[in-house]
Amino acid sequence: MTIATSTTSSSAMPKHQQDHNDDTINNEEVIMLSGYPFYINGANPDALQAIFEKTQSIFRDACGTQFVSAHRMGSSAIDGIAGTPVCDILVELSPWPISVENKAKLAEAGYECQGSAPHVDNDEWFFGGYGKPGHLGRVVLHSVPEGSEFVREMKAFVEYVKAHPGAFERYNTVKIEGAMVMSKSDKEDDRLLGYKKKKSKVCDEIKQEAIKWWSETNGNDQ
Repeated sequence: MTIATSTTSSSAMPKHQQDHNDDTINNEEVIMLSGYPFYINGANPDALQAIFEKTQSIFRDACGTQFVSAHRMGSSAIDGIAGTPVCDILVELSPWPISVENKAKLAEAGYECQGSAPHVDNDEWFFGGYGKPGHLGRVVLHSVPEGSEFVREMKAFVEYVKAHPGAFERYNTVKIEGAMVMSKSDKEDDRLLGYKKKKSKVCDEIKQEAIKWWSETNGNDQ
């Protein structure tokens, strides 16, 4: 198993590096999976929030009247949970998809459209941000039509895990166990994919619990 500990003081670095460098992560343990850092105690929540706010501003400016709202999603939106430091974001648009003209603006800003995402229908995703792929500063952004059920489901997942310590523990445990097992794999390039497969069953179970809980608590409200 490859575990590194960050020791660089953020106060000793230039500000632009403090904003987007893994070494600001409060001396957390890190497991490397196919070149991606996996933080046992989660990435710096303040840094992730700052990345979200900056990305939201870029997409709002680029998309203009198409932009409706932006939300953080996935485990990177849950403070303290283990995982990679990529900031996952979900944007609602009306109309959808992003126009060719606005995609060109986003590409110029460093966010390249990757076509249709495999998660749900009517989901176009973008990769971008700062730094190396998989490291703090990088962003994966999903764009969906306003009112998409995907927004409701992803919000339910994040809020459910935050509100239920048992769900947090189950998800956190399977993520750490999966990362530690895959870090020992002889096939380094397959470590990240293997980790994702090992956590998928528990992730899907919690997602279904979350959707049921959200419906009972909030009805169909997003």
